[in-house]
Amino acid sequence: MENTNNLKDSRTLAREAVKLLLEKKGSKVKLFDVREMEGITDFYVNVSGRSSTQVAALAGDLEERISELGREPLHVEGRSGNAWILVDYGDVIINVFDKPSREFYDFDRHLPAECEVGIEDLVEEVDKKFEL
Repeated sequence: MENTNNLKDSRTLAREAVKLLLEKKGSKVKLFDVREMEGITDFYVNVSGRSSTQVAALAGDLEERISELGREPLHVEGRSGNAWILVDYGDVIINVFDKPSREFYDFDRHLPAECEVGIEDLVEEVDKKFEL
């Protein structure tokens, strides 16, 4: 994991979230840098879980790990249904969807393609962690 002292930096927090979600087998993980686009947040992370159980687990594991690194979410929404859980850190917003909700809301489509950040280096880092 990256230096915990830097979790005050939104980019580092977003990358830590992406790595954790990849480690926990979240699918279709996407990172969007919207610092130039809007004033609500700096980064969005979108991920899908294969079931409502995995959606809840991804969001819970994310909160726990980021909390261990010194950051608490400002707000969490959606736990009652586990179809879409939003974890809001202010400068980073993480959307954890089940497949039907991700398809229905199509949140990725609402963000310009040029805002998507490549995460290949993080995928490679996580893959190496699990190599035998």
